[in-house]
Amino acid sequence: MRVMTKVTSVLAGLSAAIFSLSALADDHGPVPVGEGAFVTLMVKAADPDSYIDMLKKNPAPFESIGSTVAGACVTKTGADYPGQMFIWNGFDSMEEALAATDKYDANKATAELSAVREVQYNAMFKPLKAFDLEPNSERLWRLDIAPANLNAFVKKMVQLEKALRDDGHSINIGVFQPIGGGSHETIHLRAVSPTYAESGRVLDAAFAGATWMTIWGEAMALVDEVVSDNFEHCQVIYTAQ
Repeated sequence: MRVMTKVTSVLAGLSAAIFSLSALADDHGPVPVGEGAFVTLMVKAADPDSYIDMLKKNPAPFESIGSTVAGACVTKTGADYPGQMFIWNGFDSMEEALAATDKYDANKATAELSAVREVQYNAMFKPLKAFDLEPNSERLWRLDIAPANLNAFVKKMVQLEKALRDDGHSINIGVFQPIGGGSHETIHLRAVSPTYAESGRVLDAAFAGATWMTIWGEAMALVDEVVSDNFEHCQVIYTAQ
């Protein structure tokens, strides 16, 4: 259950994902990547709450692919379409995550599931730093970052997370490398707070000129483009026994 308790010690192609944190590291060395991997299924749901309730009552798909933990994220602001959301499955290794693709085809779901959601695409993600899996209020940025700048960006996020926590904020920051996401996905940056109010408190501090905004500015200088910026509500809906 390592992915559930803590995703810690949990692309120009897969080789770029592997070597960008080592071959391109600065003098201080690379940041250790997080353990495990995530598989995501992006969908359009007619009623996200009903869809999530249905999945909570029917864990068979999660059991069949060997998920350690699974959950749902519903886009709350900046949605590209009504009902934008995704289902995620956490695994203890990339091997297990890739093996799951042989065990379940979302496009061949039951008629009941097909009636309440429309599949958009799926992708896998590798955490590039330690990440505490405590879903709730989550701001998600999709970022284009050159491979040469990726390790430096991850290091800045490690620094920023510590600075925010030292400033009294309850926050988890994750950086995730897409694998097999086609043209849909880029680097994911997640800032996770226990409530939307706490997310707002972080923003208030940022606009008030918190000292840690210097780190944020240095990190954003490494970003080529902010592709999208959304708030999501995420939750765990299944945990393996």
